[in-house]
Amino acid sequence: MRSGRLSVAGALVLAAVLGFAGSAHACSCAPTPPGKALRESDAAVVGRLVEVVPRGQLQADYRYEVQRVYRGAKKIEAGDMLAVRSAQSGAACGLPSRAARRYGLFLTRLGGRWRSGLCSVVTPRLLWQAAQGRPLGARPACGDGGTSLPPT
Repeated sequence: MRSGRLSVAGALVLAAVLGFAGSAHACSCAPTPPGKALRESDAAVVGRLVEVVPRGQLQADYRYEVQRVYRGAKKIEAGDMLAVRSAQSGAACGLPSRAARRYGLFLTRLGGRWRSGLCSVVTPRLLWQAAQGRPLGARPACGDGGTSLPPT
C-alpha cells in the first residue's frame, strides 16, 4: 500500500515538473560580435525609448526617438520617431522597456516593419565602437581631433 502511495505521489510530482517545464521559457542569445551584427543588420541606430505600445498579447511596438544612425540612413534619420516591433516579454526576447533610456539597436526590415529583439541590443558605446571598426573596449586614439569620441 505504501509503495502505491509513493508511486502516485511520484507520478504527480513528475507531471507537475513536466507541466511547468513546458511553460518556462527564457531568452537565449548566441553571441554575435557587434561588428558582424552591424554588417548583417538592415539598420543600426541609437535611440531613446519613448513608449511601448502593446499590439495584442504577445507583441508590442517600441517607439524610439532616433539620436544617431549607423546603418540604414536612407530610411531613418536622427530625430525620427521609429517604431520597432518586438515581443512584449523579455523572456521571449522582447526589447528592454525602460522609458527614457538610450539603446543601441540592430534592426531588421520584415513585412514593411522594423523588427528587433533583446539579442540585438547593445550599449550606444558598443555600437559606436563597432561602427568605428574598433575592438571592444578600445580607446580612441589621441590627437585625432576628437572625431573618434563616442556621441553623448
